[in-house]
Amino acid sequence: MSLILALPFAAVVSVSVPHRAMAQLEKTATVAFDPRDFSGVWWVETPGPEAIFARAKNKDTSKCESCHSSEHTAPEPALTAWAKERAVIAEDMFHVAQEKSGASIASTASTAATLPAAALPSAAARRAQCGPIGVPSQFWYTQLYPFEFVVTADRIFQFFEKQSEWRVIWMKRDHLEDMVPSYMGDSVGKWDGDTLVVDTVGFNGKSLIEPVGINHVVSDAFHLVERWRRTGIGTMSLDVTYYDPKVWGDKAWGGLRHEFLLQRNTELMETYCTAEDNARFDEFLKPLFLPPQK
Repeated sequence: MSLILALPFAAVVSVSVPHRAMAQLEKTATVAFDPRDFSGVWWVETPGPEAIFARAKNKDTSKCESCHSSEHTAPEPALTAWAKERAVIAEDMFHVAQEKSGASIASTASTAATLPAAALPSAAARRAQCGPIGVPSQFWYTQLYPFEFVVTADRIFQFFEKQSEWRVIWMKRDHLEDMVPSYMGDSVGKWDGDTLVVDTVGFNGKSLIEPVGINHVVSDAFHLVERWRRTGIGTMSLDVTYYDPKVWGDKAWGGLRHEFLLQRNTELMETYCTAEDNARFDEFLKPLFLPPQK
């Protein structure tokens, strides 16, 4: 039995009711499991648009990071002069709505006053172009789309349902000296006890940290550190820290945490991008950023 949710910005998302209940039971189960086996499809506990609107009703979307199932617990560091000049993107309706409503914006330094005349394309414009997403933006989309880990002897594949993107986490090599810059970067993983620490560099400087609210891109010096840990037979946590000396100087931005549940008997769907879907996505999100009607 499946519950089919028709989304305004994607085809459909299939949520299996029985395996969600199983995942809930596994949160407190004491059955033995291999903490280093990340295989399977993972998703947030309450996926889908209903969860976003529920957070909006609780006034949790006054800042971008609250659109997540989990949020940043630390504010973004101030942008450097380099970032204000070269990394800031144009405003879209979300930033403008936040500004008019008096709501705080996730980026403490990326307000309209810092926008240069030649700002880069907005997040909405980028979605309309159906360009690559990459990480860490894909982590934001996990509240709407699941992902899958496939583990092999020397690497771990991570497949994201959103736009059918994927990356490789290399387990038996260091970063390449002649890596080709990309949206996903070059990821290497090491075990720290039963925690998988993924270190990613080699970005092309074209990616957004998140697709909504943070109005600047990362630089080619962006450095992503993830700490993945299975916390139970059907649960997993992710802690993320960002580094970018060109954008934030010597300050790191940490405190972003996600919790995921193992989704048994679930397969990823094909969700390629179209301009029409992205337009519906923006229309869907618009009410969350508009001031309440009096």
